[in-house]
Amino acid sequence: MNAPMTGRIIEINVAEGDGVSVGDMLVVIESMKMENEVFSQHEGTLSKLMVADDQNVSEGDPMLEITTD
Repeated sequence: MNAPMTGRIIEINVAEGDGVSVGDMLVVIESMKMENEVFSQHEGTLSKLMVADDQNVSEGDPMLEITTD
């Protein structure tokens, strides 16, 4: 899953190995002083987390990988 916008990661709600369902909130990105929640679009297992708290991301940057069951 890629960053939907440019901003700063202010919250990460999952860890590698966690199961995720459609609609689970994964991360929160602060952009232009607004908090934007990013939700899972797939069901599966979080296989790779590529961001950290307080990290800046650009639109399209890879943030995490979800392996579908």
